[in-house]
Amino acid sequence: MKPDLRRIFRLAIAASTIGGASLALAQPYPNKPVKVVMPWLDGFPANATRLYTKEMAERYKQAMVVDVKAGAGGELAARQIVHASPDGYDLLSTGSSITIRAVTDKSNTDAERDLKPIAQLVTTPYVIVAKAGKYGSFKSFIEAARARPGAVNFASAGVGTGMHYLGELLNVNAGIDIVHVPYSTGSQQLQAVLAGDVQVAIISLVTALPQINAGKLEALAVSSRKRSRVAPDVPTLVEAGIKDVPDIGAWIAMFGPKNLDPAVARSLSEQIAAIAADPAVVKTVASWGADIPDTSPAYLEQIIRAEKTTWTRLMKEKNLSESK
Repeated sequence: MKPDLRRIFRLAIAASTIGGASLALAQPYPNKPVKVVMPWLDGFPANATRLYTKEMAERYKQAMVVDVKAGAGGELAARQIVHASPDGYDLLSTGSSITIRAVTDKSNTDAERDLKPIAQLVTTPYVIVAKAGKYGSFKSFIEAARARPGAVNFASAGVGTGMHYLGELLNVNAGIDIVHVPYSTGSQQLQAVLAGDVQVAIISLVTALPQINAGKLEALAVSSRKRSRVAPDVPTLVEAGIKDVPDIGAWIAMFGPKNLDPAVARSLSEQIAAIAADPAVVKTVASWGADIPDTSPAYLEQIIRAEKTTWTRLMKEKNLSESK
């Protein structure tokens, strides 16, 4: 019997196609540049993102391109990744405000529903500060606020920020009535406290630390569950007697599309964990006044759920929204 040359030819083509596809699937990640979208032009969050992407590029031996997509409080950047391919070549670096946006407007990106949490990169707690010598302790501040309901005010970096809502959470949990005064930037908050225009500011530790170290501000309490490694003498809110406060702060984290390839997600998480353990990276982050968090995906998922629960409860109790 003569061989069917046409059939043999077709089988050879099919085999080469399957083999080529298998080879493509087996190629290590990443085999081309990775784009990391973020909503910040500059400042601590942008610096943190660039620190990690630089380290990841060196470890992967592949370019990590940072793409700034500012606008809508970070929502434009988030939506770009929601609709991206789940192959791991489009990632998102964004901040803790994503949990607030998801609660205040259900049409906004929900990190739990719409994205794949990969890892937290850095975190800094909020700190309650006053002009040096004004209160001396968080307990004295609370006593002063209780003695004069509505007469003590606090500065935040804007309506609908974590700082704003932490102040409202203090009102609920501490039984006080401090009045919100929004500013546009952290530097404006600091100026307002130092000038006596407001009694306290709720601000990121990264922003306030230089003035605290210079003795111009007193740090009354931090919002994290554990004391900050860069300000170990400052008590936590829980230590100061405020219960039912989750681990709240300003954090930066990396996300991928919801259906991100599990192998890619695992690779990214492992790389970030290795970078976070690098003494040089730890030193750089500490010099900013920030901390290296638990970088596991499970921890990030836990933080997102806890914050969403807290902000949802607060919205109902205080009838808050981003516009108030």
